[in-house]
Amino acid sequence: MSDQLEVLKQLQQLDGELYRLRVQQRDKPRQLEAVNQQVAAQEARVKVAEDHLRTLQLSQKEKEIELQTREANVKKLQGQLFQVKTNKEYTAMQREIDSSKADNSLLEEAILAGFDAIDRAAKDRELEQQHLNQAKERGQGEQRRIEGELTQIGQRIAELERHRQALTPQVASEALAVYERILELREGLALVPLIDESCGGCHRRLPPQVINEVYLKAKLVNCESCNRILYFDEAHSKL
Repeated sequence: MSDQLEVLKQLQQLDGELYRLRVQQRDKPRQLEAVNQQVAAQEARVKVAEDHLRTLQLSQKEKEIELQTREANVKKLQGQLFQVKTNKEYTAMQREIDSSKADNSLLEEAILAGFDAIDRAAKDRELEQQHLNQAKERGQGEQRRIEGELTQIGQRIAELERHRQALTPQVASEALAVYERILELREGLALVPLIDESCGGCHRRLPPQVINEVYLKAKLVNCESCNRILYFDEAHSKL
């Protein structure tokens, strides 16, 4: 069993790295998705800015058309002013002309203010577009980086798998089955050393009988708490 434990220790070293690499392999696409979500969020902000600018431009166009109509109406009234026959009609029409001019003046002020608002909205849209371009550039860089890292991770996993396949035949099938079952349940850590008479996985203090069995290396000994396989290592244990 001593030789089997030595092989299992080598397997555990491989499997520990494999577990960490597979976690990274799983998480990298999530990182890329987060970057894509940032780009999508900025695209939404650009659209909001564009819609706001378009709304202002449409409103401005409507005001300009309304002002043209009103000015044409004032000219029409001015042309009719000298056709009236009584002072009362003249006064009423003049009052209407003055009122229309006052309304037109307010509308002109609104149009001038609209130009300022459109300029600000255009600058806002340009700024959001710049942010989008930057986000896309960052996203492309992150995508290249993540894809490169995934390639390296995949290559390392393949390499470790080859080493693992060379080791597993050296372990008895029953012991290997126990080890791999615990490996899956305990997130890549199935074999742990004694550390100051405690389990190196869950850190629970172990009974003397269990410690002695680990020291004898006559069989696989499991922690009574976490079920991990225990081994004696002078670098960690004090017996």
